[in-house]
Amino acid sequence: MQMVFDVGSDERHQVRFTFNKFWGNLSIEVDGVNVVKTLRVASVTLVKSYDFVVGLQEQHHIHIEKHRKQLFAGFRPQLVYAYVDGQLVAQGTA
Repeated sequence: MQMVFDVGSDERHQVRFTFNKFWGNLSIEVDGVNVVKTLRVASVTLVKSYDFVVGLQEQHHIHIEKHRKQLFAGFRPQLVYAYVDGQLVAQGTA
């Protein structure tokens, strides 16, 4: 699953979220630079959140949530929501 969205008006940035639910690879890039890169084999929480700030002069708070089911998560849809400054800007299903 891949989700891409733009952030900012004067200072533009592109955020790319990539997740493979079968292998557990997850990465978040801002303008092609890795901000988060993980390999999740097991997880206790049902919602995993990622928070970071993009921009220098025009800063924006990015919050990405990945929701999973309790059992057989690799075989069931996982919802992903992306927020910029508290506003939902993108969503997808892995």
